Amino acid sequence: MRLFFYACVIIGLAACNTIPSNSFKLEGFIEGAEDSEILILYYDILKNNELHSIADTAKIINGKFLFEGKIDELTAASLKFDFPYVVISTRIYLEPTTMELRINKNQPYAYKLSGTKVEKENLELRKELEADEKTYHEDAICMNDILEQLHLYSNNIPVRDSLYNLFQYIQNQKRQPAFKKRINTYLGFSLKHNTYRIVPDLIYLLAKSESIPIDTLKYIYNNLPKPLKTGLMGKLAYKQIEYQEKYLESKRNSSIGNPAPSFTRKDPSGKTIRLSDFKNKSFVLLDFWASWCNPCIAEIPCLKKVYERYKDKGLTIINISLDKDVSNWLNAINQYQLETCPQILDAKDENNKSRINTDDISFLYNVEAIPHYILIDKQGKIIARWEFLNNEQIVELDNILNSEF
Repeated sequence: MRLFFYACVIIGLAACNTIPSNSFKLEGFIEGAEDSEILILYYDILKNNELHSIADTAKIINGKFLFEGKIDELTAASLKFDFPYVVISTRIYLEPTTMELRINKNQPYAYKLSGTKVEKENLELRKELEADEKTYHEDAICMNDILEQLHLYSNNIPVRDSLYNLFQYIQNQKRQPAFKKRINTYLGFSLKHNTYRIVPDLIYLLAKSESIPIDTLKYIYNNLPKPLKTGLMGKLAYKQIEYQEKYLESKRNSSIGNPAPSFTRKDPSGKTIRLSDFKNKSFVLLDFWASWCNPCIAEIPCLKKVYERYKDKGLTIINISLDKDVSNWLNAINQYQLETCPQILDAKDENNKSRINTDDISFLYNVEAIPHYILIDKQGKIIARWEFLNNEQIVELDNILNSEF
C-alpha cells in the first residue's frame, strides 16, 4: 500500500511538470540586465497553413524571465535585448517542451540552453561562430553608444559628422567582415550537415543575408531530407528563397538611374497620395522612417530645414512610415509636427503585420534600414539615395536642386 502511495505521488509530480504537446515554456535567468527591462522573443508559427509572426514580451524580475507559447514543432526564435539604438539579439531553437535558458546580456552569444534535443546540433555551430560573434556583439554595443551620441548632438553638425564617420567605419570595416564570416560558417555548416534539423533555418538566414547566390541556396535546399523540407523551418526557408528572388528584382528596379516604382497610399485624412501626381511638377524626396526609430527622429530637424529651403522651388517630401501600429504613427506625426508634408504608411494594408510583404514601398525601393532617403527628379527617375542626411549629403542635395532650380 505504501509503495502504491509513493508511486501515485511520483506520477502526480511528473504530471505537474509536463506541458501540452503543442506548447513551450522557456524559463530564463539573465545577468547584466536591470530589473523591469523588457525582452522580446520573435518567432513564426503556422496556423491554418498561414504564417503568423509572434513578438512576445517578458519583463525581467529578480534576474528572471519567462516565455510561454504554443508551437507544434522545432521553431527558430530570436531573443532581442533592450538596447535603444541598435538591434541586438541571439538565435535560439525552441521545442514544445520546458526549457531553461541562462544568458548574459553583455555576452548573449555564450548562452546555455537546456531541455531540447536539437541544442546538441546548435552547440556545434556556436563553437565555430564563437570568436566572430564576440566581435560582432562588441561592435554592436559601440554602435549603440555612437547613435546615442548622434541623438544628443543632432544639431551640432561637426560633431554629428564625426560620429557618423566613426559609425560608418565600424559598420563597414569591422562588422561587415565579421558578418561575412558568419555567413560563410552557415554555408559550410549547411553543406556538411544537411541532415541536421537546424539547417533549414540556416538556409533561411543565408537567404535573408543576400550574400549567397539563389542557385546555391536552391541546391542546398533541394538536397535536404524530405522531413526537413516539410517542417515549419523548411517552409520558411523555401518562402525566403522565393522572397529573395523578388527582392533581387526590386533591387535592380530601384537603383539610381531607373524610373521610380509607382505607389498609391492614403494619408491620415484619407487623401490619396500618388507618386505619379508629382511627375513633371516637382522633385520628390522619399523619407523612410518610423516612430520607433531614434536615428530617424534625430533627423527630423535637418529634414525640416531642407523642406523650408526648397518648398517654394519645387521640392516635395513624402514621409513613408514603416510603423505597424497606426496609433503610434499618428501620435508621432502630431508630436513632431509633421503635418506639413504628405505622410503615408509603407504597407499597402495597414492591418497587415507581416514582416515580409512585397507590396510595401520599402520593398519596392529596396530599403534595408531606416532612416533612408531617395531623391526622384521631375521626370520620375531615381537620381540619389542616402542613409543619413549629414553635411556631405546636404551639400550633394543642394548641388542637385540648385542646378535644377
